[in-house]
Amino acid sequence: MVITKDKALKSLAPNAEWNIPLDGVIRWNSEDITQPTDAEINAEIIRLQAVYDSQLYARTRKAKYDLLNQDEMRY
Repeated sequence: MVITKDKALKSLAPNAEWNIPLDGVIRWNSEDITQPTDAEINAEIIRLQAVYDSQLYARTRKAKYDLLNQDEMRY
């Protein structure tokens, strides 16, 4: 999964209202909440991507665990 600008914005300003049209320019609609800078957004993308990547083993393990027959796990 690739972390996008919208996911970073949701993380940085969860209560803010904004949209990103096809031109890619953020339209900030929350006057009471400060818009994050491009540097802050890029840093958050890097941070969220690192968190996601660090959980690869857990996601893989859970997928394999879910395939097990539950009757087999009783023994």
